[in-house]
Amino acid sequence: MRKWICLLLACLLLPLPVRGADPELSVIAPAEPLIPWETALIRYTLPEAGTVQLTLTDGEGREIMPVARDVQGVAGKNTLFWNGTWERESAPAGVWRLRLDAGDAHAETEIVIAGEAPAVAARPAESLEPLRLSFTPATTSPWNGRDASLNYWTLPMDIHEEERIWQVLTAPITVINIGKNSTEKTQVTIRKEPSADSEGVGVVTCETQGVHVLERGEEWSLIECYSSSFHDSKILNWNVLVQGYIPTKYLKEEIPNQEMGMVIDKLTQRLYLFREGRLYSTLLVSTGLSNKRQPYNETRSGEFLLTSKVGDFKSDNLTCAKAIRFNDGDLLHEVPYVLAADGVSRIYDTCEPKLGTKASHGCIRVQRKKTPEGVNMYWIWDSLKKNSKTRLLIWEDWQGRQIEIPAEDTPLYWSAREGTYYHSAEQCSGVKEGLVLARFPYGELETGAYAKLKPCPYCAPVLRRAEIEEINAKYAFGGDHDPVLTEARKSCPRPLK
Repeated sequence: MRKWICLLLACLLLPLPVRGADPELSVIAPAEPLIPWETALIRYTLPEAGTVQLTLTDGEGREIMPVARDVQGVAGKNTLFWNGTWERESAPAGVWRLRLDAGDAHAETEIVIAGEAPAVAARPAESLEPLRLSFTPATTSPWNGRDASLNYWTLPMDIHEEERIWQVLTAPITVINIGKNSTEKTQVTIRKEPSADSEGVGVVTCETQGVHVLERGEEWSLIECYSSSFHDSKILNWNVLVQGYIPTKYLKEEIPNQEMGMVIDKLTQRLYLFREGRLYSTLLVSTGLSNKRQPYNETRSGEFLLTSKVGDFKSDNLTCAKAIRFNDGDLLHEVPYVLAADGVSRIYDTCEPKLGTKASHGCIRVQRKKTPEGVNMYWIWDSLKKNSKTRLLIWEDWQGRQIEIPAEDTPLYWSAREGTYYHSAEQCSGVKEGLVLARFPYGELETGAYAKLKPCPYCAPVLRRAEIEEINAKYAFGGDHDPVLTEARKSCPRPLK
């Protein structure tokens, strides 16, 4: 009987489809010996989409242990995590074969299983908790694990890692500079091979988008980034993590703002503002929501520099205030409003209730209501100088990522007198002056009068357990939180017609 832990630990991540000639069936084992209960990435390639089985076998082809069963793969490159166990049993140490079966065809490769770590071996199997995987922006990259330095691509997507996040926010960033002025809306094609005649696999935006340099050559360098494909980009590949070549002469190192930086987490739909080495404030945001006709609405992940202050702009009947450019047509701006009939009053009812969920056309909408620290989009605008080069990290919401459920004793606050909201802080900008908030633990949020409270739109408190579990179920391993975007990616990368 397969248990849910097996789905957690041996499961398909978002596939990386490819175009061109049909790829050959193949499987690649982890380069280093796999230690049971420690995750490793297995990569495999399919000539066509289908169901696959992965099995650990001996040299004679006899089964040692299942690795994954009935996994759906796409044509091209696929990845899955395995932690060297099946139904809480560890794989035996030794040099074995990793076999991939897809229909009547199969491929195999050597895999080395090391002995269990002493701390794990000393514990009874029933006491072992499901593994909490550490995701990075480069989780599905073929180069994942080869870079030992700390940077955006190797940084775990965990907001509690404040010290390391600040190191990344203030470290030099490599961007694309083609030697011309005002190229923030110019894109360079990422080539499959180091040649100007090679097909494109994606695009990168000049001046503002950071790239991960994998191999630096004299004329061409191998880089990776999320393709910043918009509807009119030369290469269409919707927010896919790609590896390819660009001219080495285009690579330029920039020093970002050393006083402030930001993290956008597409999973939590929060903006985490860092200031002078620590997490300073948390704000609600809405990143892009793709649809069948507009898959390019998905906000492109990656690392960027906030540069031009665009100001207010119109989007249909909406006005987006205090916009700052960070990736071609993607801007950071205040949650949009509609002008009332008097031509003066602003109505935020259309977009503001959606903060904390995906809702935009690709830009990042930021709350206008002040956090307990006094931060909102106006504060951000006023705090940044023109072309401040403030670093913005956008974390991908990989399938398999989960929102941590707060501890039962996490403090929350409310007022019986006001009786509408629960808060994350004892002092909140949304509370009337003189109103005292009382503390209560997160574990009691579903009881008594607390059960009817709504999360405060000013101080962005944690979600209720049921809401977190609903999101986590959507992002659980083996699922697909955005099937529309997955389907749209099947025809990518392709040139703009």
